[in-house]
Amino acid sequence: MKRTLALLAATTLTKSARSITMTTISTSERTFTCSDGVKLVVKSWSNNNGGSSTDVNNITPTKKILCLHGWLDNAASFNRLAPLLLDSFPVSDEQQQPMEILALDFPGHGLSGHKSVDGPPQLLAEYAYYVLECIEALKWGKGNNGGSSGGTRTVVGNINANVNANNSAQGSINGGKTNNDNESTDNVRDDKINLIGHSMGAGVSVVLVAAFPELFSSLTLLEGAGPLARNANDCSRHVRAACQRRLKSNRTLFPDGTNGGATRAKVYRNVDAAIEARMDTTRRMPGDQYLSEEAARDMVLRATVDAAVASTSNSSDDKRPVTFRHDPRLQWPSLQYYTREQVEAIYTDLCNSNVPVSILMAEDGWPVDSWSQSAVKDILKPTHMKLLKGSHHFHADPDTVGDVASEIVSFLKA
Repeated sequence: MKRTLALLAATTLTKSARSITMTTISTSERTFTCSDGVKLVVKSWSNNNGGSSTDVNNITPTKKILCLHGWLDNAASFNRLAPLLLDSFPVSDEQQQPMEILALDFPGHGLSGHKSVDGPPQLLAEYAYYVLECIEALKWGKGNNGGSSGGTRTVVGNINANVNANNSAQGSINGGKTNNDNESTDNVRDDKINLIGHSMGAGVSVVLVAAFPELFSSLTLLEGAGPLARNANDCSRHVRAACQRRLKSNRTLFPDGTNGGATRAKVYRNVDAAIEARMDTTRRMPGDQYLSEEAARDMVLRATVDAAVASTSNSSDDKRPVTFRHDPRLQWPSLQYYTREQVEAIYTDLCNSNVPVSILMAEDGWPVDSWSQSAVKDILKPTHMKLLKGSHHFHADPDTVGDVASEIVSFLKA
């Protein structure tokens, strides 16, 4: 049975010239409506002169990077990293083809929609599924899915769409072969994805690449090395904590006793207050974490909406009250965690896949326990590991993003 996945392109496309290499970088926003109705939004950066991987009138980028953000962050956390990576792969280089970088807003984050009220708000395997839907819509990694090799086509098929940055089109999913199934070996290799995951996004990335290694040419993990591992004996305690939090929170989220009622969200007096709150949240995290005002502003501007306060309707944009748009259920404890045995199995599968893995950690980042350190070293066996200056968001903070970009570029060019 055929299902439909709508792919809508943003109507606005902006260009900016980088002063370092004069690389022309085009940015755009695109929206996907998934097969279950959840809306996903991705931010795109490209040196393809305004083209995208879904625009048949432009050269398809041969180097594709997909970025997955951390918990309660969004695609804007890559606002500084993405242009630096594009600058390092200028189209003017000999034989260098255009490159595209996409950053996805996970469900419940940024501009993406929320999951239904009866659906699990955050499970890593669920997030991996939505990334897979995004990959299918883009037709990324399609060259390695033909025949009996067992790609994503066995899950949701392949979407055929003709979409450019200023027009919308419908694509239909079908399980049959496309005209691209007979591509050359070189095209198959070029079509694979370079995946970058930060924090929670790193956990999703590890699970996804272990399950679908044929889609990826490399994996870069920023301040995270996989799913949080918990002791199997604590399973009942985790279920109890999740259920108790849900019972308590639902009284606030659904005050009228129905799923359709208006929810209550904290209102901040202006954007600056929301930015300070975001920075304060980081300071209260484990270790000596901090977040720059610049990085916080990037993410908060994408994560907030004007609050409905009539008395301030004439205020300037930066003075109006705002509220965060993210799904408040994301702050619940998870109903299910991976056990250490499961994480070890995932690490083993990823190691055996031969997908190169780079892990970059920050000196003042999230603390890593001794079990995780040993498992990464002895089982995952990453190709490259390095400790860099900075904190948990070192890829978003202006003072540290340059070193992060340099390490990623060296890894991708190796």
